[in-house]
Amino acid sequence: MYNFINLNGTRLSRLQNINSDINIVTPINIEHFKELINNGYKVLIDAFKENSLNENEYVDYIEEHKIPVLIDALYEANVMKFHNVNINTEKTLLVSNLDLEFYGDLDNAILFPYFLVQSYVFWSGKDILSKDSTFSPLSIDDHLNANKKSCLCLNGVSRPSRRFVYDYFRDNNLIKDAVFSFHNRGTELPWEAEYPKIVLSTDVNVKNDGVTWDNTFDNDWFKDTFFNLVTESAGHNEANRTSQAFFKNHNCFFPTEKVFKPIFNAHPFICIATQHFHKNLKKYFGFELYDEIWDYSFDNEPSELKRWQMVCEQAKDKIENGIDYNLIKDKLIHNQSIFLNESIHEKYVNDFLIEIDKTHI
Repeated sequence: MYNFINLNGTRLSRLQNINSDINIVTPINIEHFKELINNGYKVLIDAFKENSLNENEYVDYIEEHKIPVLIDALYEANVMKFHNVNINTEKTLLVSNLDLEFYGDLDNAILFPYFLVQSYVFWSGKDILSKDSTFSPLSIDDHLNANKKSCLCLNGVSRPSRRFVYDYFRDNNLIKDAVFSFHNRGTELPWEAEYPKIVLSTDVNVKNDGVTWDNTFDNDWFKDTFFNLVTESAGHNEANRTSQAFFKNHNCFFPTEKVFKPIFNAHPFICIATQHFHKNLKKYFGFELYDEIWDYSFDNEPSELKRWQMVCEQAKDKIENGIDYNLIKDKLIHNQSIFLNESIHEKYVNDFLIEIDKTHI
């Protein structure tokens, strides 16, 4: 068994759908906490500031007895100074930035493709996202028999990269025919005025839990469009640029559910993302790139504005000229089969747990 103490929330609970040997316990009081520690349980602390651990008796005990802790930042590309990372003991960061090389004065870091596994857990039905949500992947035949036009582009939280795409689509009159959403989450005026909200007729109500809306979709969005223009969460390594970043890391590969949606649905995609993002999809996961339809030279471009422009220009070309699925159908099937292979997800989770055990013996 892999035994953990949950103090203020953790995302590891979703991994229990892949590995039933994960045991997570919330202590009922300090005596129960001490008992769990004596029995070899590892302490999990949610990095998010909303789950503050200020004036917490468990933390006092941890610091007094120098108990190592695991910082759960699996929803993060980086951690911030205001997160729960200022605990005076040995700290191991659990994070989803797979290119992380530097982690400041934290003692260790374990990198894990959390969003890949979480997406599989939801869309395979191993965990129920909501009572109305069931997912079934599209097949190549679904695409070949569909009447397609334009592209799919889904945008939740307002970010500079997504506003760039909004501007490009608006300036080139591409929004009308596209399946294009822009929810403006996480922002206040004046962005609402400059970038009016666009909601799809079959969209779910926006949730601010960072899970429900993000992982829910309509298959017709993919079936009716040639490709998905994915606006990833990290368009230019934003989490590293703020003055509140706990440490500075120049490399970022932070793939989220946004890129795994088209892979699940055998749908071509191109991403507004960090440098080398597409190359890293092949490097880390074995996904094939669609060289037959995209020129990936943009992936090496260090300037984010130039890189985004190059991606948008290719997207515009495919919107106007379409995509021949016969050129890439074998790769679409290959990538989908990787995502749907449960044994691959089991290996990711098992390797992750082994790394935790090696770090915190």
